[in-house]
Amino acid sequence: MSYFNRFEFQHNQKLNHCKAIFALAVLLLTFSCAQKKSVPVGEAGILDAQNWFISKSNLELRGEWRFFWKQLLNPNEVDPENGYLQPAGKHWTSLKKDGNNLPSFGYGTYRLDVILPESHEALALAVPVIHTAYRLYIDGELKYENGIVSEYEMVHRPSYHTKIFPIQSYKKRLRIQLEVSNYTHKIAGMKEYITLGRIDKIYSAGAESYIINWLIILILGILAFYHFSIYGLRKSEAASFHLGFLYIGIILMLLTLSQGRILFNIFPDEWCTLLIRISKIGLPISIYNGSQVLYLLFLNQRFKPIISFTKVYCLIYILVCLFTPVSYLGALSYPFEFGVIFFFILGGIFTVRAVIEQKKDSLLYLFSLTLICLGAILDILYNGNYLNIKITLGYYNVIFFLVPQSYILTRSIVEIFKSEEKISRQLIKNNEELENKVQERTKELLKANRWKASFVSLMSHDLRSPLIGVNQILDVLQFKFATMPDGEKLKFISLCKDGLNNSLRMLKSLLDVSRFDSDGIKLQQSLFSLKELLTDVLNFIKPIATIKEIQLNMVVENDSYIIGDRALLEEVFINILTNAVKFSYPKTSVDILENTKGDWVAIEIRDSGIGMEEDVISRIMGEKTTKSRAGTNGELGSGLGLKLCINILDAHFSKLRIRSELGKGSIFQIQFSRHLKSVLLVDDSDTYRSRLAEELRRKKWIVIEAANGEEALNHLARIKPTLIVTDKEMPVMDGISFLHEWEAMRGDLKIPVVLISSDISLSEDQSFLKEEGLDDMVDMYLSKILSIERLVEKISTVKSP
Repeated sequence: MSYFNRFEFQHNQKLNHCKAIFALAVLLLTFSCAQKKSVPVGEAGILDAQNWFISKSNLELRGEWRFFWKQLLNPNEVDPENGYLQPAGKHWTSLKKDGNNLPSFGYGTYRLDVILPESHEALALAVPVIHTAYRLYIDGELKYENGIVSEYEMVHRPSYHTKIFPIQSYKKRLRIQLEVSNYTHKIAGMKEYITLGRIDKIYSAGAESYIINWLIILILGILAFYHFSIYGLRKSEAASFHLGFLYIGIILMLLTLSQGRILFNIFPDEWCTLLIRISKIGLPISIYNGSQVLYLLFLNQRFKPIISFTKVYCLIYILVCLFTPVSYLGALSYPFEFGVIFFFILGGIFTVRAVIEQKKDSLLYLFSLTLICLGAILDILYNGNYLNIKITLGYYNVIFFLVPQSYILTRSIVEIFKSEEKISRQLIKNNEELENKVQERTKELLKANRWKASFVSLMSHDLRSPLIGVNQILDVLQFKFATMPDGEKLKFISLCKDGLNNSLRMLKSLLDVSRFDSDGIKLQQSLFSLKELLTDVLNFIKPIATIKEIQLNMVVENDSYIIGDRALLEEVFINILTNAVKFSYPKTSVDILENTKGDWVAIEIRDSGIGMEEDVISRIMGEKTTKSRAGTNGELGSGLGLKLCINILDAHFSKLRIRSELGKGSIFQIQFSRHLKSVLLVDDSDTYRSRLAEELRRKKWIVIEAANGEEALNHLARIKPTLIVTDKEMPVMDGISFLHEWEAMRGDLKIPVVLISSDISLSEDQSFLKEEGLDDMVDMYLSKILSIERLVEKISTVKSP
């Protein structure tokens, strides 16, 4: 994709997000501006409801009520002349007297005459919270006193109970009178609408509101518990912790400020003041924890000062709500409440920013938070008398908050279950692989232990036999040395020397065995000439062959180079040639021939000796231990030399073939692959390097190990592997420096390179290679988080040039 196309694609993505945000804004505006169907409203304290259909809907007593400040009127008393017309839904501080707004603290009387349609249905009056104490009269009859209404602050007692009053009999003209006093809250008087309707519909509406509130509270409680549980299990999920407290703050507000005033109706009036304080702390709790969620999900460290300021602001807000004297609580808490609008707007801006930046789940959070923030802002403005009418979004804001949150929660749970299921399957698979490996390694250990036990048993016998013989010869020499002829002395000394040399050779074989462990042989790899190796071996064997007058003939025309442990392969050829000389008759010959077929280079060693039976060959090639046999001149041996040879050749992925005919001689064919895969493995972690090398050897790779870049360069000076696998971070010389050094010295030689590192994700990241100028040199960049088996699978896919 070209730069222009990428730019156009990103631009279109951002444009689509902006369109979604604009559509959301239009949707919110539609909800906020929706108007109800025209209903009767009060004018000059009279509400004409003659055309109202009682059986169809309830009627909110909106419009103008007659209000009389500083007067608690007798219900049968005529209206005084110094009254006000007060719209329902606005507290009396919006009224003016002598050019000044009325204070919050005081008392007064509301009156409204409702002209009803002709009907004989039972009615009821639903009275919300009237701030903050009232007496209700219907047609001059006292129906109820909520709290204690009084002209005096010391006598006044607030109450936030909501009530439904049945009206069994009524006249065509229904007079409603409320005597209200307030010495508790900034909101004063009739802030919420009284509702009149058929008794069954009034109770149904109240029950519906009560059930919906409890359902929402229950859902929020479950969500809060879920997020607290997530945080309890994973302390790194701080966003879940704060989201849980965000739900707790909303629950507090629903319990105290929703239409049903749940907690106020549960507890008696003595708890009213405390519950008013509690109702006010839900907002700062929600604001602080909401800001933390937004910060943890979408923002970075640059926005930390804003979060710190929010924390201080909310803490002071909570302290004011809890400890301010009740007479000053409303006046001091509302400025903080109004200031919360700033944080709502700021949160909206940051969420829009996250959407434009295409942060995960940001669009859902925008839908989730916008409506509830808008509803809260409208409530704040309404409570402060900045809005003349109450614009409510009803349950839309909570629904639009819960639905996206529930979706995100459900998706998170599904992802967690899928992840756990995947982890469980992987765990079962790993357990099975581990059990298989343990069984395999146990078999190898048992085999190695059996082999070593047999070796020790046989070696102890074979070491003891020549040493006993030497000891007996020396005893003879000790007692007869003075009388023994010189020729016989030399013969006995020669026998002692042969016995000691044989013991030394067996000890050397024992040292070779020490290079074995449970994983096989630790090879010291190098690139060497096979022809030169055979020449050196022949020079070593010649003295032994000369004693028996055996002719050594080597016919090797091709100078083949192989990668392997030269010292151990030298021991293989010495052992086999020694056996060939040992079991050949004097004055015969031993031939060393080259036989190349396809991908294999074969070296054949032929003798004209005593030969072997098929069961002897089977024991040599199997796990059973063969006994030491004497040579044609009575030479002694350990009986274990060919076992060592087979294990050494297996470690080099080479083969030993034996053909023999009893009485005619044997042919030993050693086969080396011409196309063995070799890898230079560079890693400073001995444990990780050993594990990776073991798995590579299982896949038939010859592994050359190095602990850092310098060691790797020393290997590359004498050997050219098929592949280089190097770690990125290493002491002495790291992987990047090593590759740059190798690039400078390699010339035209091209060896594939796999770079591994623990600081990248499971996916390959080629941008780093481009920055280092290694994108053409490195064929694959892999994470060490991958399992060893998976890493070797990927490494094996790299093709040689």
